[in-house]
Amino acid sequence: MGIKNQKGTVSIENYRERIRLRWRFQGIRYALNLSAFTKVNLIQAKKIASEIEQDMALGNFDNSLVKYKGFTTTNTPKMGFTEQYEAWVKDYINMDCEVNTNYNAFRNMIRKWGVVDEQNVLVKFKSEQFCVGTYNRRLTMLKTYVKWLVKSGIWKNNPIEDVQPRRGKKLPKPKRKPFTEEEIRKILDAFKNDTYCPKSSRYTHSHYYPFIYFIFKTGVRNAEAIGLRVGKVNLNKRIILINEVLARSLKGSSSVQRKRKETKNGKERVLPLTDDLFELLIPLLQNKKSDDLIFQSINGLPIDDNNLQKRVFKPILKELGIEERVLYACRHVGSPKKLSILG
Repeated sequence: MGIKNQKGTVSIENYRERIRLRWRFQGIRYALNLSAFTKVNLIQAKKIASEIEQDMALGNFDNSLVKYKGFTTTNTPKMGFTEQYEAWVKDYINMDCEVNTNYNAFRNMIRKWGVVDEQNVLVKFKSEQFCVGTYNRRLTMLKTYVKWLVKSGIWKNNPIEDVQPRRGKKLPKPKRKPFTEEEIRKILDAFKNDTYCPKSSRYTHSHYYPFIYFIFKTGVRNAEAIGLRVGKVNLNKRIILINEVLARSLKGSSSVQRKRKETKNGKERVLPLTDDLFELLIPLLQNKKSDDLIFQSINGLPIDDNNLQKRVFKPILKELGIEERVLYACRHVGSPKKLSILG
């Protein structure tokens, strides 16, 4: 619960037992985290809120918020480095450390650092053992966060401003090596004909043939195919719209843990519904509603690509004598439209 003022003014909220001011100005949303949520501190918070409102009205508003960050009280601890990061991610980046993988991993890294300040942040970061890609990705996130700390007046200096990214060759990932045309032919035949499906199995491999074929043909990501809904296929225009995914969460890849979100790069793509895909999808579209998934598990749930990888795809590759790959490698076939086996 919080103390909320009338529309157009600064609202005062209780955010994790700390005072937080929230308001909008010139179309931008602002948030300012202050001290502990106590009666004494609320008195000072109301003064800060009034000052902000007055500055907005008179055209003196400080959009860096530095002017309004001087609020501290004796014996009131400041928000720690990790707690401040969580608030920053939520209020300014509009992400969630409990949902978004990169922000979750970064939060877990700085959480184990203990007390962090301007003097030791670089030492703590340099002590981490990263590959080149992870190092540069984490450095970018740390730079963005520390820059905000300085801009907000929480830190006076930016000790990592001049730290440069590492250089190094991007190492190939053997398990994502593209399949050859002959390998693709063998894999699809094995799925379609249940060649290596145990006789005692209640489930057929051929059930997943359309899913595997679709990824080989279109090059979409696993989560894009898993989340593809009936309404995204336009039979009249012969197109397929890819603009969302049913992604794994931090809790796993099962159907109950997946989250629907935009594509990885936030862009949408329109794919041609070729003759072979038309024939492939028609049976899967029948008697389904617009929001129903096209590709489903045998139990009618979203496909768990992790289980499919371990229980079906990996054993099939082993039986075929093909070097082990992950399902993701199915999208790396170069130019799938040119492959004769894919229509």
